[in-house]
Amino acid sequence: MLPNSLRWPRPRSRHLLLRLARALWTLPTNVLGHTAGLLVSGRFPRRVGGPAAVGWLYPIRPRIGLDWVGAVTLGHAILYSRGLLDGEALPARLTLAHELSHTRQHDVLGPLYLPLHVLAQTASAVFSIGGTPVISRVHDWNPLEQTLICLSAGAAHEPLPETLDTDAYLAAFGA
Repeated sequence: MLPNSLRWPRPRSRHLLLRLARALWTLPTNVLGHTAGLLVSGRFPRRVGGPAAVGWLYPIRPRIGLDWVGAVTLGHAILYSRGLLDGEALPARLTLAHELSHTRQHDVLGPLYLPLHVLAQTASAVFSIGGTPVISRVHDWNPLEQTLICLSAGAAHEPLPETLDTDAYLAAFGA
């Protein structure tokens, strides 16, 4: 299993030219994510985020064959099972911060984000065959889920360091 990661996120740049470049760089994956979100939710999204990350939440409608999905981030669109990211409970807020961490990855990787994530998830699943999953089989060996992210899948499911100001950390994500 790859090591967990918990890093304090830097705020996203508010500079107009960088925002425009980021919007163009992420446009293809965002179009795909919002299209999928509209299809699975049947409604417009709710914007979430803070200084470090921004996303759009699409709750997946029940009984459309996606009841097995917890949450998936496609660009800045976050598709999730109802109840998973809702409320003020710490597990929901940590999972939301983890998904918003993926939107930060998308800001850097742009159109490469989805192909790289699918490749890493597939490799992780192969590496995990026969092993005891610590987080989930497809996340344990995926660097985009475990190490190259502000809040890894593993860290979101473990006790947080006592030295961490959890509320301030989650506020950076708007979670």
